[in-house]
Amino acid sequence: MLLTPTPLEKHYFRDELIFLKRDDLLHIDFSGNKARKFEYFLLGNFPQIKRVVSYGSNQSNAMYSLSVLAKMKNWEFIYFCDHIPSFLRENPVGNYKYALKNGMKITTSKDRGFDTNSLKDTQTLVIQEGGRQTEAEIGIKKLAFELIIDIKTKNIKNPYIFLPSGTGTTALYLQKHLPFQVYTCSTVGSDEYLKEQWGMLDEEKNFPLILNSEKKYHYGKLYPQALSIYKELKTDMGVEFDLLYDPIGWIKFLENIDTIEGTPIYIHQGGLKGNESMKARYERKYGKIF
Repeated sequence: MLLTPTPLEKHYFRDELIFLKRDDLLHIDFSGNKARKFEYFLLGNFPQIKRVVSYGSNQSNAMYSLSVLAKMKNWEFIYFCDHIPSFLRENPVGNYKYALKNGMKITTSKDRGFDTNSLKDTQTLVIQEGGRQTEAEIGIKKLAFELIIDIKTKNIKNPYIFLPSGTGTTALYLQKHLPFQVYTCSTVGSDEYLKEQWGMLDEEKNFPLILNSEKKYHYGKLYPQALSIYKELKTDMGVEFDLLYDPIGWIKFLENIDTIEGTPIYIHQGGLKGNESMKARYERKYGKIF
């Protein structure tokens, strides 16, 4: 399976011209930034590999994408997370549900920092949490080249790139391969956490610029403001974004947009499978809202 170039769409939101790179349209099952990160493994030939091992949260987008990759490659998929709520075990939903359908074997480990490399052998591929590893550069470099062509084709003046970050891998490698400024924001931890993740991958420290907000947002917490902007984007743009990373990204981006010169390009990184579980969480808290 080849990942074909995705469209760059012109939109207006709150009277701002914003171009949208639709990486959510890469593939129905293998889309967004995880598809870019794992493209090296998707297209490569690894005859010795029999299994893939990774770890992270119980609703991770990377978890689901790796389950798709393992199924395509006929690999065993073993995944570690720190806990699985009993409600989720009894009522599978979202990425967890679909990864199980793809054959994922999941187990819990209280130690989030345990050394997965100890599980590595000649037949086992170990993928870091969220796909933070050097092999991700291959697919993200391809995205950067696509963006350069898109920008030239559409004659976009003074472009800059924005995308919210988990580990920040996509933002880091985009900055490395683009002649334009890349902006991002932290959605999982602090800005220091994000820089630490980057430092593990790039000693040159050619880092993207981090945008901030006056309000602090905690990873995975439900916010009425996040739900509101998700609905507004879907209504005004006709595009659905993920409910975990994108709302925080859009909030921080829009709070800073007036301070940045140029034409913004927002990278839609997919992750829509996870909305199933996020919507269920919002409705358990606020009632029927979707």
